Amino acid sequence: MPVGFNANGIFYDTYNPSQLRKQSFADSLLRNFPNGTAPLLALIGEINKKKAVSTEHGYFTKTMAFVKPVINNSGGYAAGDTTLTVTSTEGIVSGTLFEVPSTREVIRVTADPASATSITVARAQGRIAAAAIPNSTELMQIGNAHARASSRPTARTFRTDYIANYTSIVRNAWALSETDRNSMANAGWENVAENEADAALLHSADIEAQMWWGQAMAPTGTPPRHTTQGIIDAIYQYAPSNVITAGSTTNYSQLMAMMEPMFKFTSNMGDPTFRVIFCDSVAMRVFQDIGRYMGTLQQMMGESNNSFGVQYTKFRTYKGVVAIKEHPLFNSLRTANGLAVVTDLPTINVAYLGDRNAKPEQYELGKNANGQDAIGGSFTSEFAMEVTSPITCGIIKGLTAGVA
Repeated sequence: MPVGFNANGIFYDTYNPSQLRKQSFADSLLRNFPNGTAPLLALIGEINKKKAVSTEHGYFTKTMAFVKPVINNSGGYAAGDTTLTVTSTEGIVSGTLFEVPSTREVIRVTADPASATSITVARAQGRIAAAAIPNSTELMQIGNAHARASSRPTARTFRTDYIANYTSIVRNAWALSETDRNSMANAGWENVAENEADAALLHSADIEAQMWWGQAMAPTGTPPRHTTQGIIDAIYQYAPSNVITAGSTTNYSQLMAMMEPMFKFTSNMGDPTFRVIFCDSVAMRVFQDIGRYMGTLQQMMGESNNSFGVQYTKFRTYKGVVAIKEHPLFNSLRTANGLAVVTDLPTINVAYLGDRNAKPEQYELGKNANGQDAIGGSFTSEFAMEVTSPITCGIIKGLTAGVA
């Protein structure tokens, strides 16, 4: 035992062992996590929630498309020619009308095509006289025309496509020893609740990440493992022309041109002109700069708020309204490099298998399968994404700087 000593004068607690002093802490633990970690899950998790009944959860799509045959004859055709070679006769039936854009002559298909590359037509089906048709001319379909008492035309329909997808099983666990469960914790938190909260946050973030970056994988191995296709990969696979790389600078006109393909089709008849962009911090800065150059700075006055500047959360364009949301995982899981994903949210769903939607499990003392002196639990979700309309979504990558 150390030999004590006498102290004269004012007493200071440094004379005592540090363990004798009562420690003081704030009454709460400060959590730092990405701001709004799972916004997509929050937006569609309830509104667009579906039910899956199997680990293979595909969906069907049908896209309305007009035929666009292109003249495929090196010398083109003279005014009197009525048999035309084209790139494809798919979707063409007797009675179909086409306009030759360069001359505005209207031609009519007189019989169902007998081959995949040739049509027979009647020329000058209107006010404009027949004229030469240059090679590589894209004919524009302008409806159809039939005679009185005509026979029923050949039926047309649009192909139904099946998009295969699978469920992903996402699990996040928490665990702590019985010693720690029964120990007092500083900073006002309870050990079990805090460990569960950590696992829940990680669970939502992992689901969100798969919703964006997941790739479909059929059941593989024993036991089988399978994963779902997320939004980004669905766009790359089914709408590759909607993946656009920005230049070193981007102005308003260029941004609008990049987004035009995403508005070409719609399956949302209620509001066909609304899209939501999720982006990283670099892309958000580009959007803000473009808005700043195109708009005006204003001073906003209020009882308790004096602020100056601009904050753009929407663009109103000639195509529609685009809301902008900076996604925290686009910054946290990767280095921000100017990524923006345009989404048509009503066409994106999440389908859970049975009740496997953040299903909690807890392993109490005495029930631990491996006999550890511990307690733990997990959250389990099994879900499949439905990106039913990739052609109304898009990816803009490489955004660097916004200019006037």
